[in-house]
Amino acid sequence: MNAANKVYFKELDATRFFGFLHVFLAHCFFTSNLSIQNSASFYFVDHYLKAGFLGLDYFFVLSSFLLTYLGFEERKVSGNFNPIKFLIRRGLRLWPLYYLIVIGVFSVIYIFNYSSQIKEIPSIFNYLFFIQNFWMVNNGQDFLFILVFLWSIAIEEQFYIFWAFVQRFLSRFIVPISFLLIAVSVIFRFIYYHSENHLLFHTISALGNFGLGAIAASIAFNQHKILLFIQQIKKPIIFIIYALFIILTLFYFQLFTSRIPVSIEKIVFGLLFCFIILEQSYSKNSIIKLGGNKVINYLGQLSLGLYIYHGLILTVFVYFTKNNSSQSSYMQVFVYQPLLILLLTILLAIISYEVFEKRIYKLRNYFYS
Repeated sequence: MNAANKVYFKELDATRFFGFLHVFLAHCFFTSNLSIQNSASFYFVDHYLKAGFLGLDYFFVLSSFLLTYLGFEERKVSGNFNPIKFLIRRGLRLWPLYYLIVIGVFSVIYIFNYSSQIKEIPSIFNYLFFIQNFWMVNNGQDFLFILVFLWSIAIEEQFYIFWAFVQRFLSRFIVPISFLLIAVSVIFRFIYYHSENHLLFHTISALGNFGLGAIAASIAFNQHKILLFIQQIKKPIIFIIYALFIILTLFYFQLFTSRIPVSIEKIVFGLLFCFIILEQSYSKNSIIKLGGNKVINYLGQLSLGLYIYHGLILTVFVYFTKNNSSQSSYMQVFVYQPLLILLLTILLAIISYEVFEKRIYKLRNYFYS
């Protein structure tokens, strides 16, 4: 297997952009203007558009699906799976931009002596070794936003290392291991139902997403009868499932409040995410194939940069506007401010991808079996 014949799911790049957009909408509406905070518009935003972590859950499911499928393909083509090359390939996509931001932010903090103005933050070593999410489990997220949201990348890196081992030595047991991950995640969330930090930031809480993504990959790769059903599924059923997903998303904070719903929440949405992945990739009756739009498809390829740079833009934006935020208008809060942040994020992500990230990522061609 090499870069030339690597399987590519062209419809899924576009879905990455919508995953990012879900995260973005949870962050981009903010103001200290009390009249706006008490308005019906802000109430709607705060109660129906703040479940941005669902976008991250989608990324977890998608990552697991793609990495598991490509692992199956590598073993089929070359007869083996090389975990070191696997980790290097993933690292070449993630590490350059991640470490650029981490080292850059900590350099600014220490050079300009901002540490006294920021509440206690994890040490840089937590970020260098991708364990900051465990610090946040114990200490929370009330510190510099550009560093806060990187917890999800830490969880993905931890999963990559674990999954490389599984695919190398336990490939025959991927499906039962995946079901075990789902069960462990549900039990963990049931136990820590009252601890928001455990539910959000602990790796075990997210294992259900990874397990479901791996099972979806097995269904696709082995042409399971479930895949045949999805290939032939009718448009009205597709519409109903997508409508269900939208309703559950909008009413998330009303529906997932008690212990049992909280325990199974990631399984409910994980199954819907798996359906989206398989439906977009294989269904013959899709209402729309998102990968057919070149703009959205390209923006999906920028998803890592969009995710990281939106945190940078938001942090800078809040810092320089905090003194005037109480005077902000409705148009500023709900239109101008989000659009400006989004456009700056996209611009920065494009420059970063074309000038920096893409050139380094091409080196992955040397690390295929």
